[in-house]
Amino acid sequence: MTELENLRLEDAMDAELRSTRKEASDLRKKLHLQVQEKIDLESKLVPYRLKVANLEAAKKANATKVENLEKWSADWEVLLGKVEKKRDDALAKLAKAREEAPKIAAELAQARDEGKKAAEDLARAREETEELKKQTQELEQSTTQVLTAGFDAALEQVACQYPELDLSMVSICNEVVDGKIVPSED
Repeated sequence: MTELENLRLEDAMDAELRSTRKEASDLRKKLHLQVQEKIDLESKLVPYRLKVANLEAAKKANATKVENLEKWSADWEVLLGKVEKKRDDALAKLAKAREEAPKIAAELAQARDEGKKAAEDLARAREETEELKKQTQELEQSTTQVLTAGFDAALEQVACQYPELDLSMVSICNEVVDGKIVPSED
């Protein structure tokens, strides 16, 4: 009779071991899926990083344009001062400067608007990047917690079902090689 009980116990232990292995396999699949999601999120970050770099370059270019336009405007002011000394030449140059002044002011206003828009786009891109980083960190933490909790739950079930078993070598970091539990090489 004890031999029959031993066979039943072995069968139950084998069934529990298969179940635990299946759960471990399922958890590995879930981890793989979550890692893939993380990779997908990282790949989504790349265009945003490129966009941020382009926006920063555009901002610098616009700042240079604004600076050049302001310098050009200052040069025109100097020119107008010289115009008063040379009245004959000043009338022709003044008329030309008055024709170009609205265009310069419009270009300056446009450059300032573009600079403001670039700064807003950059801020928005930075916010999106931070949000994606936060989501990535949360996914990593969640994945680790789910895997660890599932493994711990399986160990608790085995310990509850078979309290006499020594589970001290059982770890989420170990694996079975040639019928023995050994530390994982990863």
